[in-house]
Amino acid sequence: MRETLNQITQDFNSRGWRMTTGVKGILKILKDARHLFSVHEIKNKMLFTGNNLDSSTIYRILEKLEQLKVIHEFDGRWKMCANQENKDEHHFLICEKCGQADELFLDYKNSISDQLAKEKNFLLKHVHLGFYGTCANCHRKK
Repeated sequence: MRETLNQITQDFNSRGWRMTTGVKGILKILKDARHLFSVHEIKNKMLFTGNNLDSSTIYRILEKLEQLKVIHEFDGRWKMCANQENKDEHHFLICEKCGQADELFLDYKNSISDQLAKEKNFLLKHVHLGFYGTCANCHRKK
């Protein structure tokens, strides 16, 4: 996280944004998270650490972190990007039992884009998918 925090701080500074304790707190919460966090969950975890941020401030911070491609949003919940070097489409495998969310990188966009353009005259710009099921750990617990 130290290297990531230094890079994020540089990115914030280059945009004229302040690296506040709120930003650092949210990054700490998301750093080792195995599941996606809602704003409500982030707010409660921040309160637990003594940092009281309102929901609109949390949303603004998340928006900035998402612009930097540090975190990803899916279905109104956020998670730290597993591979910040990968700027391609990010999708998630989400376990319906334990809530674990893992990033998934699929190389299919061009074939879908070609098919949509040909069949529907539709220009595809972005894909955002979540695959719901049961993770390997939950399979073993049966």
